[in-house]
Amino acid sequence: MTTVAELIQCDGLIIVCGSGGVGKTSISAALGVLAATQTDKRVLVLTVDPAKRLANALGLREFGNVEVQITSDLFKTSKTKLRGSLSAGMIDTKASWDDLISRHAPDEATRNSVLQNSLYKNLTERFVHSHDYIAIERLYQAHSSGAYDLIVVDTPPSRNALTILDAPKRMQDFFSSRLLKLLTANSQWQLLALAAKPFYEIADRLLGKGLLRDVAEFFTLFRTMEAGFVERAKKVEALLHDSKTSFVIVTTLEDAPLSEAEFLSAALKERKFSTHSAIANRVIPKELQGGALTEQAHVLNDARQNTEFISELADVLVNTDASSGTSSDIDEANLSKLLTQTLETIQNYALATTQISEMQSTLLDRVAGFADHFAVAPMLESDIADINGLVTLGENLNIV
Repeated sequence: MTTVAELIQCDGLIIVCGSGGVGKTSISAALGVLAATQTDKRVLVLTVDPAKRLANALGLREFGNVEVQITSDLFKTSKTKLRGSLSAGMIDTKASWDDLISRHAPDEATRNSVLQNSLYKNLTERFVHSHDYIAIERLYQAHSSGAYDLIVVDTPPSRNALTILDAPKRMQDFFSSRLLKLLTANSQWQLLALAAKPFYEIADRLLGKGLLRDVAEFFTLFRTMEAGFVERAKKVEALLHDSKTSFVIVTTLEDAPLSEAEFLSAALKERKFSTHSAIANRVIPKELQGGALTEQAHVLNDARQNTEFISELADVLVNTDASSGTSSDIDEANLSKLLTQTLETIQNYALATTQISEMQSTLLDRVAGFADHFAVAPMLESDIADINGLVTLGENLNIV
């Protein structure tokens, strides 16, 4: 990728990664909005983060496991209109696992047994890592449906994102593990049950009645779906390594998020994923940096020293006050003093922002060290609260 425009023109996946608090959700939503307003693509913004920040960013009250299409009504107050279509969705872990079991179960009896198994219910509702595989499976399902040309994925913070990306391989390893073979060996379980009946009675009292038997039943039933799960996991892994899948690392120009971005870039390369680009978020715009302010200070200083200009400006202000019926104590001396104070304020701010600009330049060099191409997203005047904010953010993504 050489520009953000080229990135959103491609069909496939854009997986947005980064540490917590760097604005991944806003960047993901902005890329989705940008693609849907500047191309005729069918775009889905999908969050695999259980938090519902994406719904707020897109101006929605909520959404769930079924994608919600963003209507053109949401763009009524925006200068930009939809050219393509825009949808949003998040992962409902329990509902997604139920759908997956229903697809892969060899028969209705097996499906019902798994869905009613107490261990299965606890794993899918409470075990955090059950979210990892189902998130990437859900992504594959949306992609393979053919309903979308471009899917932008908002991932959890870096290390959690890596566990999600590693999930297909872990699923394949699990089905080939000695542990699963041990858990599903009927003769061994029967022998163990006979020899350890007192242990079962104690375990039932401590862990809940029938828990160990539920464990054995669950893994035995799960093993019957091995072929479907392994085949799907391989397809998901292939999708993540596909040339049409782009990874975008988002960071802010601070040491901790940058260190995390460097770690994430190295981890993605180690896994042979393509790190196509990075986005440095909340960068101070050039017009607010020291150079631009210094130029303004020079102009103001010239004006302050121009006595003819001061005299004319004082007359204008006095006449303005008189026409509005108010008295004015503005004279040339007071005006000159006011301009001097303003000049000092601008000069001090220019000095501070020059230092910040120099620091930003150094930190941007670190971004360039792990990303072949990167863009900057400027710090906006206010927090993003609606579509207009996302449009503004997307339009101001500038390639460096």
